[in-house]
Amino acid sequence: MFPRYRFESEFYPGLSRVPLHVRMKLDLTGVKISLNDWLAFSMEERGVLCHLPVETEEEKEIFSSYLDFLSRRCLGKQAERVPPIADPPWENRYRIPNPVEGKSLGAGKAVTLEEWGGWELWQRYALFKLSVSKNEPEKFREALEEFRERTSRSC
Repeated sequence: MFPRYRFESEFYPGLSRVPLHVRMKLDLTGVKISLNDWLAFSMEERGVLCHLPVETEEEKEIFSSYLDFLSRRCLGKQAERVPPIADPPWENRYRIPNPVEGKSLGAGKAVTLEEWGGWELWQRYALFKLSVSKNEPEKFREALEEFRERTSRSC
């Protein structure tokens, strides 16, 4: 099972958008796909991309090779490559990235270091990505509320 966000729940039944969890994998492996590319893959292939891990270098290579295979087969071209994000800011539990801090303050209450450090990597990624996105600004607030709610329920 891959991590799912309540604020993305409308996309999961048909995987009609690239889930944030997959976008994190794309950022970490340096592969770039468009929504049209994503939709060219079968539902099963999109599901595989959701579930493939990218924690080790070998897993990153397998993920990017599989995406390249799908791209060649479904789109007739190599998968587009960009430099992977080096030293991703969401991986550091001890420093809240400036965009997250600023956007959370604007949403009413700044993220604390205790919250940031207590969230899972995929949650920190979502907040970071949504904090720098110009699309759907309300998603940042929804994600923040969801993660805070999950934290308060687990205590």
